[in-house]
Amino acid sequence: MQFIHSREEEVSDGRDCMHEEIEVNEKRATAPSSLPNDVVEEIFIRLPVETLIRFKSLSKQWNLRIKSHSFAEKHLKIAESYQLNHPSLMLLPSLITSTEIEFHPFCLEGRRPLSHTQLSFPLGLLGWIHYSRSCDGLFCIQSSKSSYVVNPATRWFRYVPLSRFQILNPTNLPPKLITAAAFVKAVDYKLVWLYNSFPFPPNKGVTTCEVFDFRTNAWRYLTCTPSYRIHGVPESANGSVYWFTELNNNYKIDVIAFDIHTEKFRLLPKIHPVTSSSVPYHSSMCTLDDRLCILTTTSLLDKEFWRLKSSEDMWEKILTIDYLSTPLSWIGDESWLPVTMWKKKKMLLSHPCSGNLVILNLQTRSVRIIDIHSHKFCRPYFESLISNI
Repeated sequence: MQFIHSREEEVSDGRDCMHEEIEVNEKRATAPSSLPNDVVEEIFIRLPVETLIRFKSLSKQWNLRIKSHSFAEKHLKIAESYQLNHPSLMLLPSLITSTEIEFHPFCLEGRRPLSHTQLSFPLGLLGWIHYSRSCDGLFCIQSSKSSYVVNPATRWFRYVPLSRFQILNPTNLPPKLITAAAFVKAVDYKLVWLYNSFPFPPNKGVTTCEVFDFRTNAWRYLTCTPSYRIHGVPESANGSVYWFTELNNNYKIDVIAFDIHTEKFRLLPKIHPVTSSSVPYHSSMCTLDDRLCILTTTSLLDKEFWRLKSSEDMWEKILTIDYLSTPLSWIGDESWLPVTMWKKKKMLLSHPCSGNLVILNLQTRSVRIIDIHSHKFCRPYFESLISNI
């Protein structure tokens, strides 16, 4: 797991020696450990997924422990807590073959490159393609004719039946009409796909919403959907999924929220810099510390970050970046999008056109450019053992 690889100074020499000894004496291992079970588990939940997969072959007892759902959940919590201050990414290619995708994990503060994973999908990936945000180390990969949920760390993936949207829509759909499902978890995992009904209306109404339940392995329609056309891809945070609406007659936009537990839609309170902007598509949504944030670009090209309060009744401005005073203005135009923020002083931004990644130090206003080669898309990510959902 990245959070072990990226903090070498915290990995004790004793554990490295133990790891080497286990590999040398693998064939002679007759018992998993003389340590108490709870101590073994505390050690294991802090190990990388790759190491744990190797350990499964050393004893039946370790295999059963590592494969258990309760162990995977404990391992997940440790990974999540470490990710807050030591973020890592999954780099994803902009160009793919018809059946294969290369997953490239990347530590922002790491000293070692992480091993990449290449997976082959039997039904292929055709037409448009979308990578969801990571949910517990899992991704949903959608194309016009297939969808998969995949855990790159364990190499597990699952085919998702076609939604009505995929069945009706051609592969050459204009980019502005392409929507994407949000991959979220309430009690169980779900895919929430909200899209504008026109020009392929399976139901009457402005928008249509399909929800995929992994337990029933089927899509279902929601009857009550927003009466506003939506724009762009969704963002998820704090138990909800969010979309921008399209411009209305007053040249304003709103934010629609969907509660993943109650499956109800609601309209969020207006935020002045967004709704009054004459160029509202200079705004973008992101998730920082599991809170919905909106990044707006002012007429002076300043970047303003607005965060939705936990009560969802008000927005608060948390940050303003004087764009022209930072080296960001030297690298490209103002179309920078936030990816993640950590330690309250560093922010990772991506440029959708050039594919550049930049770490902006909010205190010193300095930047560091990250070369990601041909990997145009990036998502916040940490490894997990969650599979077989």
